[in-house]
Amino acid sequence: MERADIWYCTDNDKGKEIYETLKLLGLNIVLVEDKNFSSCNVLPSQINIFIIDLITVEFSEILSMLRKDERLHKFIKYLILFKKQIRKASQLSIDVMHLEILSRPIKKREFSLLLEKSIVVERYKEMLNLFSLEATERIEEYTNLLDINRKESFFDEKEKNIFSKIINFEKHILKEQKELNAAIGNFTRLRQKELFDLKKRIDAEEMLSELKRQELMDAKSVIEAQSAVIEYSSKELQSAEEIIHATEAVQELSRLEAIKLHEELEKEKQKNEELQKKIDMLVKKNN
Repeated sequence: MERADIWYCTDNDKGKEIYETLKLLGLNIVLVEDKNFSSCNVLPSQINIFIIDLITVEFSEILSMLRKDERLHKFIKYLILFKKQIRKASQLSIDVMHLEILSRPIKKREFSLLLEKSIVVERYKEMLNLFSLEATERIEEYTNLLDINRKESFFDEKEKNIFSKIINFEKHILKEQKELNAAIGNFTRLRQKELFDLKKRIDAEEMLSELKRQELMDAKSVIEAQSAVIEYSSKELQSAEEIIHATEAVQELSRLEAIKLHEELEKEKQKNEELQKKIDMLVKKNN
């Protein structure tokens, strides 16, 4: 059970980008662009993981495809949906075994860890099944030996001693296999818990990302409001500057007019003085 095949079914660019990332990590992954797995050479004797990342296909059609393709039933399947689809999808897919639903957007690093953990869990499940099968076969052999003993088919003490040693050996093997099965079961449960914790962490990080996005949107709104205030203040400042410039222009004009009037007044005074001198001269002549 060395081989583990991952089948990535997608119809969007983001899904193809995730596929390329997983491929670079060394996972044995195949890109499926037919919107179903009918053309895939799925080997039941190997571990298979199916990822459905379809945007242009209705959820009801995806469920129908998963139910009809019996090759997929016993393997784990990851269905990637938008957040608004998850509640309805969880209700409608309750009869589809080994189906996990994830929400967009998928984080590449966490998703790759999730797939690696899934492969490890599936491998240990197969090992557990294999040991259970071997234990069943040994129990049948042990039962046959007991039947032989009940029939008293042994002829001498030597054969009875051999049979006793075989029985003790089988008991020892069964005990060790029972302990091994328990250890594998504990390990599998631990792996499943880690897988569940990883899924919870991914969900928490998605919630955190959504919260950060909301905070960024709020910050953007605040910045836009501040920009509007600054722009309004700039317009007011510009208007104030224009008023100041106009006032200064008026004041400068008034100053120039005052200077001009002063000059004209001085000229008039000078003329008046000259006229007064002429009057005085005329008065003297008349006297």
